[in-house]
Amino acid sequence: MKKVSLLFFVLFGLLVAAVSCAQPQQTEGPPPEEGIRIEVSRRGFNSTAGEYRLEVEEGQQVEITFVYGDKDFSQNNPHIIAIPDLGITTGLIDQENPEATVRFTAGNTGEFAFECTKVDCVGHTNLLGGILVIE
Repeated sequence: MKKVSLLFFVLFGLLVAAVSCAQPQQTEGPPPEEGIRIEVSRRGFNSTAGEYRLEVEEGQQVEITFVYGDKDFSQNNPHIIAIPDLGITTGLIDQENPEATVRFTAGNTGEFAFECTKVDCVGHTNLLGGILVIE
């Protein structure tokens, strides 16, 4: 009888341990910021020719993924996006490399231009009006 009782307690303990491990773990603090996705095409940032504003909070961990948006165009139309005042530049974004992600901590408040630096891309002037606003 002692062996059955001991076996019962061991199995019960394993069951309790398994159930407690299966519970989702809660972490303190706010949830992580969702990444920002911006389509880059001959029509502009998210098809907005001219000024395109992106607002973030000072101190925020920022992740921006620039996504190739010229898939409907008959030729490859590569882009390189830069935020010169922050020293940030993506790699080439094109049919072969359709996404480029940059990560940084939003520093001092202000407005910072972002733009395509590939001057021979089709629609280049539509990709000169990006403004990153750090509040």
